[in-house]
Amino acid sequence: MKVKLGDNIKRFRKNAKMTQEQLAETMGVSVSAVYKWESGQSSPELRLILEMADLFHTSTDVLLGFEWQNHSIPAALDRIAALAQEGNTGDAMIEAEKAIKSFPNSFEIIYRRALLYLELGESIIDKRANERAIELLHHACALLAQNQDEAISEVSIRTMIANAYLRLKNTDAALRTLKKYNVCGVNNARIGMVLADFLHDTETAEPYLKKAFSNYTEEINDIMVGYANIFFRRGDYQAAMDCFRWLRTVLRGIQPEEEPTWFDKYDCVMLESMAECCYMMGELERARHYLKDAFDKARVYDRVASEGMADMRFFTMLGLDHQPRYNEYGKTAMECLRRRILPDDEMSGLYAMWQEIQEGQDHETV
Repeated sequence: MKVKLGDNIKRFRKNAKMTQEQLAETMGVSVSAVYKWESGQSSPELRLILEMADLFHTSTDVLLGFEWQNHSIPAALDRIAALAQEGNTGDAMIEAEKAIKSFPNSFEIIYRRALLYLELGESIIDKRANERAIELLHHACALLAQNQDEAISEVSIRTMIANAYLRLKNTDAALRTLKKYNVCGVNNARIGMVLADFLHDTETAEPYLKKAFSNYTEEINDIMVGYANIFFRRGDYQAAMDCFRWLRTVLRGIQPEEEPTWFDKYDCVMLESMAECCYMMGELERARHYLKDAFDKARVYDRVASEGMADMRFFTMLGLDHQPRYNEYGKTAMECLRRRILPDDEMSGLYAMWQEIQEGQDHETV
């Protein structure tokens, strides 16, 4: 049973954002004593171990870090997960409570068991399950210094607590929690929904929903463009095209009928991207078709842009000031296309198509 006390003291101290000097002052010892603890040259007295466990919101067994302990926690988690997957909810709950009694200050045990109760509370709207989930999630917040998963934060845990409150129809507690932990507006949509749907407070809900909607249009674009690039780099050009199709459909929903808007400029970029996908799949006629659509749309857009663009639907209706301009792609729609279609080796054929389309238009003009 090898003890990893020194390593754990150092890890918990850093998670608490404390220096060796600060820990030494808190524990009433010298800085050199803390250094020796962390380097394994000496061990603190039992009294100090108890005090540090309390300071770091953990248990002495977790702080000591016996090797058998590290193996027991995963084993307990595996047993409970296996029972839950088999549908043995009752047995899984019994095992969960046993694990909590055995490891009352293990973040991993407490947090994972809370998720199990949340799942149960969602599937059958069990009041006791949701109440137990809230209790365990609050405890998990106190043990957060042990967390090793960067995807888990106090904000994410508090949001789970708010959702459990909503299932219990405790909207006031849910709203207080969502507002208190609304870091960078992460809970704006949820807050707006609760105010408008549960409490029918439309005036208060609207500012939250406006911000959420504006952020949504940017986030959904970033997500789908990101995926399109992933698929394109992997050579899955059809999947990349599907991403652009889906994104165009969503953004088209906030486009007014028969009126050019700022979206049309970005649509030229997406049409060109779809032409690239077709070209890489060897579907040259489809590639030419998308390029021609992009070219025609760019000409119309640039002609109307000088006279003023219509606003995107919902942005004006909701009173949103922020309208996407897509100026990072170029000042005009045609410039956007010219900057993207280059005579490189991989896309030389696509560039030739582009040149033919431009020359054909010049002949028509003449």
